[in-house]
Amino acid sequence: MTGNYKLFNLLKTFDTKEQRQVKQFLKSPFFVRRDDVKDLYEVLLYFIKKDRPIPPLEKLFLKVFPEERYDALKLRGTMSDLLELVEEFLLISMHRKEKIKNQLLLTKIYRQRNLEKNYKRAAKKLLKLMETEKLENAKAYENLLAFQVEQMNYQSSTKRTEHLYLQEISDTHDVLYLSQKLKNACAQLSHQLVYKTKYDYGLLNLLLEEINQEKYLQYPAIQIYYYCFRFLTVEEGANYFQKFKKAFFQNKEKFTKEDLEGPYRLAINYCIRKLNEGNTAFAKEGWELYKEGITEKILLENNQIPRFTFNNVIAMAILLKEYDWISQFIEESAVLLDQEFQAQTVSFNLARLAFAKKDFEEALSHLQSVEYKDLVNVLISKMTIIKIYYEMQTEDALYANLDSFTQFIRRREVSDYHRNNFLTIIKIVRKMINIPEFDKKALLDLQNEITNTPNISEQKWLLEKMKERL
Repeated sequence: MTGNYKLFNLLKTFDTKEQRQVKQFLKSPFFVRRDDVKDLYEVLLYFIKKDRPIPPLEKLFLKVFPEERYDALKLRGTMSDLLELVEEFLLISMHRKEKIKNQLLLTKIYRQRNLEKNYKRAAKKLLKLMETEKLENAKAYENLLAFQVEQMNYQSSTKRTEHLYLQEISDTHDVLYLSQKLKNACAQLSHQLVYKTKYDYGLLNLLLEEINQEKYLQYPAIQIYYYCFRFLTVEEGANYFQKFKKAFFQNKEKFTKEDLEGPYRLAINYCIRKLNEGNTAFAKEGWELYKEGITEKILLENNQIPRFTFNNVIAMAILLKEYDWISQFIEESAVLLDQEFQAQTVSFNLARLAFAKKDFEEALSHLQSVEYKDLVNVLISKMTIIKIYYEMQTEDALYANLDSFTQFIRRREVSDYHRNNFLTIIKIVRKMINIPEFDKKALLDLQNEITNTPNISEQKWLLEKMKERL
């Protein structure tokens, strides 16, 4: 039964255009000579278009083979054959998009058939395709290497040994290896930062000094990932960070969105890390990266701004007091949010903006206007309401929300970090409101406790409130 669902679930992912193309594909006598496979496709497509689940196998068999008695083995075989054909359609569709690789294969075919004129024409077209693409990513060097090897094979087969591209092949191989190695190392670092996994970078550590030469840094595919790797691994990485930014923005047109997204997010995360370490200059650095990433669509997914990216760029802007920009950004960019989360994301960020501007009534109104689905936003909104009631000196509401928030955290399944973070903050807020104004020693002790409590999200706000008390 699993195989049946595999086919059905695959077909459900096809859009209308792909459905038509598969139908045409199955009509091709080169690939298909059986009507039962085409009939099965039409039946499954009918259920998909009606948004209905796959029917019982007996019913499905009857629709495909109306004149025959139920044969489970025959139906499974037909479904397996259809799955193979649909997968072949997908491979051909993907292959047709790879114009350079297709042309490489064509040059190889002409060489193997000893058709010299055809080979030269195909090779000339291939060179033009590579020049037109104007990419300088690892894939471009992979294609270049394959072309150089093919040219060498052609020259060897025709006894033209005056130039065998051996040096070019060696140089391109180096560039390809180093760009791929550095790109993967950056991916390892990204995963390591989140999951606390330790990776071995293999030969890379032995090659770093060699890479740090104009011979290799002239290649953007090496340059960008080298600087990215260095600012993440060197203790004082700010200099490499600036070099990365310069190289990135000078060469971004030479890479695909997929190439750019990884190192770009690592650069933003580096800014956040430096900001958390107290280097406030990186708030502006991070904000600028977020803005550029959204404008250039590097940070967009399916032409939408992920709500977490939306939240983060506004958080950076709040630190910089860019209130007018935030208002304009929310107004203009809200339409780019996923419709499911649009209302709550907008209200959440309008509340944060109002709170930053000390318009506490408006902030409270926004927080209470929608029901948040994302647990992290629920936690942050509840924490913000506590801060609002503290600022407004509304003691009854403050105590009530401290109690309800505590119960909420204890009853819900939240991560250990969020549980410890918010319970610690609640405990500190309770101490703050219970210490009398005249007890300066207790206030100083609490201030020291806040300072020495690592990794709490509201540390800055708590210390500001303590400073006001002292």
